[in-house]
Amino acid sequence: MPEATKWDTRLTVMLDGTAVSPIDSFNPIFNVPVQPVHSLEADNVAYVVQPKAFTFTMAVKAIGTAVATLTKLALERTSFGIGVQEQKGTDWTFKKITFNDCYITSVANTIVIDGVPTTTFNCICLQVSPES
Repeated sequence: MPEATKWDTRLTVMLDGTAVSPIDSFNPIFNVPVQPVHSLEADNVAYVVQPKAFTFTMAVKAIGTAVATLTKLALERTSFGIGVQEQKGTDWTFKKITFNDCYITSVANTIVIDGVPTTTFNCICLQVSPES
């Protein structure tokens, strides 16, 4: 029987090489728009590449100082990175993927009756480097 997939690697917010907080959920959106160009003689004769954009939302548990630190980054417009913090295993699609020059654009808190509150951060990233 094949071994079950182990998800022991965590995405972590990194600031100056130090882990600030693990990320509970991470929802990236890559936008690489291409606009077709038409002529009087034919359709789709060429294309124009528009600027690419990478945005994401991440949720962090509001425990300890992590949310306060990230909120301070947002208010001061300080860039941060997201790195992979590997515990064990080699079952990830990417060998390495780095998100550099990330900025927080908005913050929303979710208060729950039972359990730990969660804070959601909407962010942009200026540099993404995947390595398969």
